[in-house]
Amino acid sequence: MSATLKPKILFIGFGHLAKSLISKRLLNHANIHALNSKGLIKNINLKKKISRFNNDYNYIFLLIRPNTFISFGSQFQKYLSKNTCVISCIAGVKLSTIEKTLKTKKVVRIMPNVMASNAKSHTHIYMKNKNLFDSKLKKTLSSFGTTINVRNEDQINFATSVFGSGPAFIAYLVNIFVKASKKLSEPYNMNEKNIIELFKNVLENNSSSKMLDSFVSSISSKKGTTQAGVNYLMSQKIDKIIYTTLYKAYKRAKEIDSEQKKTKT
Repeated sequence: MSATLKPKILFIGFGHLAKSLISKRLLNHANIHALNSKGLIKNINLKKKISRFNNDYNYIFLLIRPNTFISFGSQFQKYLSKNTCVISCIAGVKLSTIEKTLKTKKVVRIMPNVMASNAKSHTHIYMKNKNLFDSKLKKTLSSFGTTINVRNEDQINFATSVFGSGPAFIAYLVNIFVKASKKLSEPYNMNEKNIIELFKNVLENNSSSKMLDSFVSSISSKKGTTQAGVNYLMSQKIDKIIYTTLYKAYKRAKEIDSEQKKTKT
């Protein structure tokens, strides 16, 4: 591929995560096609359907559910050429399974998240062949936000739990706080925007676990209102609840590959 040409990319699957990866930065860098669940391919840059395709894609992103890939993954071989690099965003499906299904050794596993739409994803990357991570791929993945190379495949499972699923867990917790605050203050009609800004302001001023610990201590006086609330959170073992939430997501990611293989056989 000439250095002056944009890389050509096919998204297999065009759900919520796939759409979040599309940004002006990525569209300026690459030509994007997307294959939907009906088997139709759309040119995302030109916003039009295409009737024919050539398997000259530089990168193919797998953005489908694990069970869909295990059941129908071999059908996607027709979109690959010998020069195509496959980028899997599928949770739990091992690199070796993808290699076997698509009959290619050019496979990279990544775990981005929906924050990529604002170039704020922390995208974890794992590959056996380090030569696959050339300047073009690095630029492509950098359009999602920060890139983090991991040493082993199990770290992708951790990334799936914390960074892939994490935004949903955090949004759920914030929403619980917002709803509880509004319920407590019903007579006064508290503005939920102010409550959400409270989270932003606390995090803007505390950028580490140590700083957050100090922050809690600094406003928790003995027998005061803050300490009463913190003591209750501790008594309910909120730390154990959060750890277990992340562990269950991690464990599920580890189970998916073997589970799907058993289902197929």
